[in-house]
Amino acid sequence: MRAAFSLVELIFVIVIIGVLSAVAIPRFANLTDNAKIASELATASSIQSALDAIHGEWIANTCNFDWGNAQNTAANPLNASGYPTALGPDAAHPLGYILRNTDNGDWVVGPDGFYRGPATNGGARDRNIAHKPEGNDYWVYNAAAGTFTLVEP
Repeated sequence: MRAAFSLVELIFVIVIIGVLSAVAIPRFANLTDNAKIASELATASSIQSALDAIHGEWIANTCNFDWGNAQNTAANPLNASGYPTALGPDAAHPLGYILRNTDNGDWVVGPDGFYRGPATNGGARDRNIAHKPEGNDYWVYNAAAGTFTLVEP
């Protein structure tokens, strides 16, 4: 009757653990970047949905209604196309007019007027993946067309 593992069995288990870790560690290395990218894409989708909802309500109410998070059209007017002239009151709350959570700490708007989220604001390294916000990319709000678009220079 055996009471312990042999040295060969222990070495074999260590080799299996080493192979598994060699495969698993690179898979988890980009986990944080991927989470930031997914978060930014989800927020951008919410922004575009909010813009479309505002425009739809503008059409349905024949251009006369209070809209957005602040519910004050005088403070945050709509343009002639029925889209907000701005998405937020200032750089500290760049999306405060259209999103309920006015503490948009992960989102900033620079002096250039470009919006950057958790992945594009230096949060994810630039791997040059098409249609994924990262590194040097930024978002642009076109008030005339009501679009919130990712720009990948």
